Amino acid sequence: MIIGIALIFLFPIHWALFYRPDDISLLFALIVPWILCCVITSGLFAKSPRGGVNTSLAVGIGYAIILTVAYLVLAFAFPIGSAILDGVLLGLTDLPFLVAVLTAILEGCIVGAIFGAFIGALKYKPKDVKGKKEKKKKKVKAKVESSEVSELFPKINNQEKSVLTTTIDTCYNCGARLTTEDMFCTNCGAKRS
Repeated sequence: MIIGIALIFLFPIHWALFYRPDDISLLFALIVPWILCCVITSGLFAKSPRGGVNTSLAVGIGYAIILTVAYLVLAFAFPIGSAILDGVLLGLTDLPFLVAVLTAILEGCIVGAIFGAFIGALKYKPKDVKGKKEKKKKKVKAKVESSEVSELFPKINNQEKSVLTTTIDTCYNCGARLTTEDMFCTNCGAKRS
């Protein structure tokens, strides 16, 4: 387990591509743990593609902070210990410890972020195109006074005003019920046929 963690955190992906291009199993050993970690974390916490990327980057940045703090504590407590770590990694990866660790973690979490975004996209449920629910429009009925009606429709004013009778017809345009006195639909304004 310790060798696997050391492999993931100490060897950057670009190192494997430059120095060991023929070793496919090493490349898979560097990439697959990051993909699994980011996919599982995004599956648990992400709800959109952006959330999947952010979750994966948060995992990588968290590991980077932990290992940087551990290295700085070791450097201040035991300066010889940090020199030994730098010497060992210069021999292995041609990079000092902090650079090797940060590039390995950030490269791994960027590869994992691609798969995390895919998982976030699978869990994404859009609310609406605009992001807000459309409000229903209310129809406003204007009240027209009898003098205005007599000016607009003189035939109606000449007729005797009677009590509304039962509905006998429906509007061909909107389907609203019309009475015998309605010349036009009271709902949509279409002329009665």
